[in-house]
Amino acid sequence: MKSVLAMLGVGAAMTAAAVGALIWAGNQQLAKDFGALPETVAGGPGDPALGARLVSVYGCNSCHGAALTGEDFYGVVAPNLRRRAREWSCEDFARAVRHGLRPDGTSISWAMPSEMFAAMADNEIAAIHAHLRTLPAANDAQAITLKHRLVKAFFAAMGELIPNAVLVRATDRGPAVAPAPGTPAWGPYFTRLACAECHNHGLGGSPEGSPALADAIQIYDWPAFVTLTTTGRPPDGRKLRLMTGVGAQRLPHMTDAERRALFDYLKSLPQP
Repeated sequence: MKSVLAMLGVGAAMTAAAVGALIWAGNQQLAKDFGALPETVAGGPGDPALGARLVSVYGCNSCHGAALTGEDFYGVVAPNLRRRAREWSCEDFARAVRHGLRPDGTSISWAMPSEMFAAMADNEIAAIHAHLRTLPAANDAQAITLKHRLVKAFFAAMGELIPNAVLVRATDRGPAVAPAPGTPAWGPYFTRLACAECHNHGLGGSPEGSPALADAIQIYDWPAFVTLTTTGRPPDGRKLRLMTGVGAQRLPHMTDAERRALFDYLKSLPQP
């Protein structure tokens, strides 16, 4: 019996050591300094009214909570954006959104879609930052607990939490002003920021089940597309895996011009 207990104790100690080593390795990755890249935002102060709309269209409140005060996002805490906007300059905020880098040079994980937001225009970055600064200061809705820290370090060590710094392409750069709906540049710009997170670069769909948009759009005429992008429901009224939530929460905040331009752009894409 003593030998069995001793073996169990050795096994438990080895397991604890292995887990501890993983946690240590994960924390080393999370603390890595990638360097605070220089960042500029042209155009001066942003338009808070535009920012108020964009935090919905681009899904900021889907991850950071309806009040933008933070939320548990699959075991990782999406931080309080009201606090971040007060603590960070517009340039620091732009660097985090576009490159996934904090002011101290450490990287945000893949949970922040900087790979898509790298192309966000200066005026839209400034607008979101300006809107967040108009909101009253509020405490974090989700505290970072020891469990969050351990989970984050563990998944970083396992390669599940990939640093944004290695995902964002160095050649990506947003324009000073976002293209206008209906212009040739608008469709690729808007879908990169609003659609590619689920439907992938090129909008060709993902293995998780999001369809290629050039194919999915074929079943929609204009009235059905309006219904989809305001209620999240297709013509037959059924629930869609992700789009029902996105269509009901994010896309109703599009302007009529954006909605029509998105429909026309998706219809123009060559079918896969």
